[in-house]
Amino acid sequence: MNYKNILFVCTGNICRSPMAKVIFEDMVVKSPELRSAGITVNSAGTLNMDHHDASDKAIQVLKERGLDLSSHTSKHMDQDLVEWSDIILVMEDEHREYILDEFTNAHNKAQMLSEFAGEKGDIPDPIGQGIETYRQCAEQLTSLLRTILEKLAKRLVGE
Repeated sequence: MNYKNILFVCTGNICRSPMAKVIFEDMVVKSPELRSAGITVNSAGTLNMDHHDASDKAIQVLKERGLDLSSHTSKHMDQDLVEWSDIILVMEDEHREYILDEFTNAHNKAQMLSEFAGEKGDIPDPIGQGIETYRQCAEQLTSLLRTILEKLAKRLVGE
C-alpha cells in the first residue's frame, strides 16, 4: 500500500493529532526519499470541535522543538478527509471505533498509530495535564513517527 496522504486523528484535534502532524511533516521535509514522494499530512478530531486553536501547552512544547503549531485550527473528522486519506492513524482504540462506525469506507484505512509503528497501546491525552505530560506525549509521538518514517522510506526504496 502506498501511503501518500496520512491523516492523524485524536479526540479534539487540539493536542495529539496536530502535534503528530507537525512533527511528521518536519520529519518528511528532512527525509529526501519521502520529501520527493509527495507525502501530505493532515489531522482531525472525533469530537466536533471545529475552529479551536491548538492547546497552549502543545504549542509551547513544539516551539521548544523548533516547530510551529500556532496557526493550527481544529477540524472534525468527515467523509472528505476519509476519502482523501490513504491511512488514518489514531491515538486511541476509541478513535478507531468511532471512524469505523461512522465511515464505511474507512475500514481498510483506520489503524492505531502505535500498532502501525509495531508497538501497542494508546497515546494518552495530555489535555488538562502539566507541561511535562505534553513533553512526554511529544516524545512518544516522535519515537513512533520516526519508526513509521523508516517503514515508509523502506517501502519507497522497494518500489
